[in-house]
Amino acid sequence: MINRTDHIIRFAEAVESFTAEQYALSLGGDVSLHSIVNILNRMVRQGKIQRLQRGVYSKATQNSWHVVFGEQEKAVYDLIHTQFPLIILCAYNGETFAPLQHHLAFNQATYIEVERDSVETVFHCLQDAGYEVFRTPNEQMMYDYADIKKKIVIVKPLVTQAPLMKQNGYYVPMLEKLLVDIRADKDFYYMQGIETAYMTETARELYMLNEEKLQRYAKRRNIKI
Repeated sequence: MINRTDHIIRFAEAVESFTAEQYALSLGGDVSLHSIVNILNRMVRQGKIQRLQRGVYSKATQNSWHVVFGEQEKAVYDLIHTQFPLIILCAYNGETFAPLQHHLAFNQATYIEVERDSVETVFHCLQDAGYEVFRTPNEQMMYDYADIKKKIVIVKPLVTQAPLMKQNGYYVPMLEKLLVDIRADKDFYYMQGIETAYMTETARELYMLNEEKLQRYAKRRNIKI
């Protein structure tokens, strides 16, 4: 027998939009409206359906979020993976943030995140390969030395259980991860404050966020969103 969640997904796919009351009517009153609302809210948090406005739902649209991942990101990722095949890592280009920003900051930096114990090793590997690389930079280092308008490389620790996904065979950060990182990481100081709040609001408007995943990762980083 089909479970309630799958039944709601099928119902959502058959209509343009619906309310909890409309779904309840389709069941002939077999389930309480309160229970249906709780299920719908949980499914929204899980990204299985989306809320169009208060009390109105629809099927989940495809998440079109993707990170910018250019030739330098591929080269750096491949170098690390070849030299240290067991290291867990993810990578992306700073232009990834552009669709979310109100005040656009031109950012060509390559961001590499690896397991904390591997940061030093990867830093020296990239340095020996000729890259201009910075290791877990703080705000002062970024302000004084790191020009993100250039193709520099920033190496940082990868938080365990961080939300990652595969894009064209490479591990990259999910949007939920980046929305937390821009609040937590010192090298993102120039986006923190009002800009960070704007970026989060924009992300919720443009993309399908998994709120449970977002809040779980935020908790791991002691961040409130």
